[in-house]
Amino acid sequence: ELPALLEEHRTRVTCGAEHNAHVNLPQSAHVYSALGVSNSQSVGEFKEGFDIRITRLGEEVMEFEMVGASPALANAVRRTLLSEVPTMAIEHVFFRNNTSIIHDEILAHRLGLVPLRANPRLFQFREEGDVSTQDNTIVLRLRAACARREDGSLEGERVLSGDLEWLPAGSEMQDETSVVFSENQEDRLKRMGDAAGVAPVHEDILLAKLRPGQEIDLEAHCVKGTGDEHAKWSPVATAWYRLCPQVVLAREVAGDRADQLVARFPADKCPFAVEGEGGSRRAVVKEPRGFQETNELVRALSGEEEWRDTVKLQKVKNHFLFTIESTGILPPWELFRDALHVLREKCEINLRNLQD
Repeated sequence: ELPALLEEHRTRVTCGAEHNAHVNLPQSAHVYSALGVSNSQSVGEFKEGFDIRITRLGEEVMEFEMVGASPALANAVRRTLLSEVPTMAIEHVFFRNNTSIIHDEILAHRLGLVPLRANPRLFQFREEGDVSTQDNTIVLRLRAACARREDGSLEGERVLSGDLEWLPAGSEMQDETSVVFSENQEDRLKRMGDAAGVAPVHEDILLAKLRPGQEIDLEAHCVKGTGDEHAKWSPVATAWYRLCPQVVLAREVAGDRADQLVARFPADKCPFAVEGEGGSRRAVVKEPRGFQETNELVRALSGEEEWRDTVKLQKVKNHFLFTIESTGILPPWELFRDALHVLREKCEINLRNLQD
């Protein structure tokens, strides 16, 4: 085994008041060979040490801990979520009429960013030159007009994402769009087990504002894509992780100094507590991870002369606190599963290439 100090440098980042120390993760298997210690990791050791613990699960947000992973693996999951999990989004917009003050190109761009509740697994990618069918294209219609009522108020002033209407029978502008469905898309989706159909995730996204006499009449076509081509296909609002923090007492803090340490923090957010009575009082770490609101106080305290060799804020290099925020297209746990499937397919391709 490595000496305690080297093991700490290998597995922990020390967050100092002015800078962080030991931020690199040793990658070479032979970096500690002079001490007779191998830094390698077998597949069996990885399986034994790897763990995922879900700490929060909602319809749009998922938080979990990834333990025993390298930063490369954590970042691969994050990047896959952002750019390689496919979704459906508006790609082509055909305007019949647009007399609003918003130019066609701007309105088309805004439409493309509206998240749509449509299961991408039930649709095919449409490659260049492919015919648009019910298998690879979703057709939406938007018709909005503004008029003044008799009392002077406006009707239809705000054009919202909820005004988008799904056309399961296909395009109403077939001569212009060349989109012809041989089967009703609603029947097709029901046959495949999806009775929810297609609709915007949020119906209150503002697309445009109209004045009396102005109108918008268009047809929008959605196709399957991934975020590496355009952000509108990214299924997550964000996916991010941070290293798990760890509050450490490097030396014993007893007596009045224990009370002084606890007094430096808000009572409800103090990572330390005082145990014992009288002269036997000593400070202990009550909350090893600290609190997000006060961990920076621990970092600042570690820079003060009185506490420099006593209090430490560290971060565990192979323990990640992961957050996935879905746009609502799919639940976050399904996005996580899809990202893992994409990574597995990549690994299988690389393995076959190596074997060949």
